Amino acid sequence: MAKKAKKARGKTPTKSRKTKKAIAIKSTKARKTSAARKPAAKKATRRSTADVAKLRKSVISAAKAKKSAEIIAKELGISKAYVYVLKRKA
Repeated sequence: MAKKAKKARGKTPTKSRKTKKAIAIKSTKARKTSAARKPAAKKATRRSTADVAKLRKSVISAAKAKKSAEIIAKELGISKAYVYVLKRKA
């Protein structure tokens, strides 16, 4: 079996075996991780049936009071999508 050629990073240009032309290799720079990356998402917490029932009741009562889903989500500490899920299952 033939060995795979390792790709060089940050080295001087090398020649291609087939065409004998110089191949330009891009230099590698360190990534800016702090600004480029998104913050890590919160891990989903598992709730008991009783907790879900309490959340559902509070979501329904807030919806009847004409509160928006965004306000309900902030008050209860849940996502806006989860508010809609709880409304639908009611």
